[in-house]
Amino acid sequence: MKQHCIHSQKERSSGRQSAYKLIICLILAVALLTPALSSAQEITNGKVLILYSSLTGNTKACCEALQKELQADIIEIKDVQDRSGKWGFFKTAIGSLFGSHTKIEPENPDISSYASIIIGSPIWTGKLSMATRTLIDKNSFAGKKVIIFTTTNAFEKEKYKEKNKDLVRKAGGDVVGYYQVVAKEEVDGEKVDRGIERMLEDTLTFVPEIKEAFSLTE
Repeated sequence: MKQHCIHSQKERSSGRQSAYKLIICLILAVALLTPALSSAQEITNGKVLILYSSLTGNTKACCEALQKELQADIIEIKDVQDRSGKWGFFKTAIGSLFGSHTKIEPENPDISSYASIIIGSPIWTGKLSMATRTLIDKNSFAGKKVIIFTTTNAFEKEKYKEKNKDLVRKAGGDVVGYYQVVAKEEVDGEKVDRGIERMLEDTLTFVPEIKEAFSLTE
């Protein structure tokens, strides 16, 4: 009987030691993994996310140029409605004029792990595209540094730029920059396309300022 009790005590002691060892191993594992997870989060937060909508392809090309220079992630915000042809352009212009929204995909892109975001959009009747306004309206940009990047046929007046900034501010974003590239110029009294190459050249001149605004280090 006495021998049985001794064995039971030894077994309990051995069990407690095993439990302690397991707890210590778990604590060490968590301690080792935490810096790695923290580092991964910091790397993601150090990246720029570009969200853009494009109808003619100008904004798409410019945003892809920014993506390459900034080593950013990029998501196209697609207007589900058909905007092709003259009728599509007409509907787009009218919708923009009245500040309408539209159906977009994705409607709620995951921006949670990004601290710096560029919103790229064409300008229609002095406003951001319907897809872009819908994106801003349906998402929170709280705690995010945001740069607005637009392609337009004529330089935007300051009052229109402020209205576009206010949309982002209303969604919680901190607007730290606003850049625009002009798609047309006047030649002999007529508006003509400047060409995508010149638009891309203009886009790349903004890169140093964008890096500074987002506090990006080389």
